Amino acid sequence: MASRRNVIGRSMVVVAAALVAACSSDSGSAITDIPTSPVNTAGGIPHGAAAAALEAVKNSNAHAVAAAPALVPPGAPLAPFIEARLYAIASIAMHDALNGIVPRFDRYADGGPLVPDAAPGAAVLAAARDAIVGAAPAALTATDAWYAAAIQPYSSKPGFASGVALGQRAAAAILAMRATDGTAGGGVAPYTPGSSAGDYRFTFPFNTPGFDFFGTGGFADASQWGASVTPFVVSSTSQFRAPAPYGAASNAAAVQTAEYTSDYNEVSVLGCAGCAARSASQTEIALFWVENSPTGWNRVARAIADNRNMDAWDAARLLALVQIGEFDSYATNLESKYHYDFWRPVSAIALAGGDGNPATSPIGGWEVLSFPTPPVPDYPSAHAAAGGAAAAIMESAVRGIGPAFSITSGTLPGVVRTFRRVADAATENALSRVYVGYHFRHAATVGLTQGRDIGRYIAANALRPR
Repeated sequence: MASRRNVIGRSMVVVAAALVAACSSDSGSAITDIPTSPVNTAGGIPHGAAAAALEAVKNSNAHAVAAAPALVPPGAPLAPFIEARLYAIASIAMHDALNGIVPRFDRYADGGPLVPDAAPGAAVLAAARDAIVGAAPAALTATDAWYAAAIQPYSSKPGFASGVALGQRAAAAILAMRATDGTAGGGVAPYTPGSSAGDYRFTFPFNTPGFDFFGTGGFADASQWGASVTPFVVSSTSQFRAPAPYGAASNAAAVQTAEYTSDYNEVSVLGCAGCAARSASQTEIALFWVENSPTGWNRVARAIADNRNMDAWDAARLLALVQIGEFDSYATNLESKYHYDFWRPVSAIALAGGDGNPATSPIGGWEVLSFPTPPVPDYPSAHAAAGGAAAAIMESAVRGIGPAFSITSGTLPGVVRTFRRVADAATENALSRVYVGYHFRHAATVGLTQGRDIGRYIAANALRPR
């Protein structure tokens, strides 16, 4: 990501404190036979080794999250589509390592021979260490310190050496597969906004000289991401392209529709920093879901894994599928965003006097609840798509309606929200983008649908049970 650092790092640090926001129902009947402890005998793995493997999966997953800030310069915001790649690579490495011992699910990258005598916990930790360092080289020092402490208890256990070797092999396989996936440049490229009503405009502060890296008047993030990157599972970033905004032939026509007018009026009174019409509950929802989707949905996946008492194999698979879904949904969504280039509410509200729609009026000084608006087009919402993908994957991987789960948020510390179904969390996540002022409702609902389509496809085509 060196080129991305050079382009963005100079000015991002200046506004880093302000950039915290950059960027179907569960089926079946309620499960009544949830085990009281994780499954620990699959494939003949002894209880102690199985429990250690599960702990290694959780420990490694937590360290991947801790290592993610190393993907960008100190103080700069971490784009969610870059974050998702790290988590997907680390999770796949762990999944493949475990299934190289007991092959319960299809492996993704590693096709080497099974190593049935390998210590699963050691294999997971070694896979995570190499995958994290390979995907985030700047995290080397912290990761090696973490790994030294985590792996030490295994050093005298049976299968230690073969476990480490298997984990290293699994990490090497996924890193080699993703070495030329088109992400190295960060998707950053010159972008010139349109001038018609409905066309995306650079948003403040990304329309200031400090962000005019290419001489086009401002900065639009990841404008080439959807065109350049290779997804993990979907066949192409255009496979699930969203339909045209508001079903119109052009952006200028879209802003004349009755649905757009309704969405405009809604976000203008619910999404601003000082909007009195937004309830306290809506404000909480808006701020709770502001954090990056790969982080938030990783937290949901861990809560579901705990509630369902998953063993290491099931938990690693769930985490891998969810993060594959996060990456592929962002890649797909960004392709759609820059295919349509639809403007953000903050631009629409400022320029409403010239949009040709007599039912919309500009509002001077209007600004979003959580500044700033992420520097990418409105339609469809990537945040909603990421939630839809994660929810659809979890619904497929975890059948039935289990116990309610509770989660916290890095952007609203101390608040806990509880959900009966992941679909409910995904819907709330999508609507939060209206309440925070980043998206029109149409962008949120279409993004959610797009994400769910992607998630169902991934669940049906990756890491399948053997």
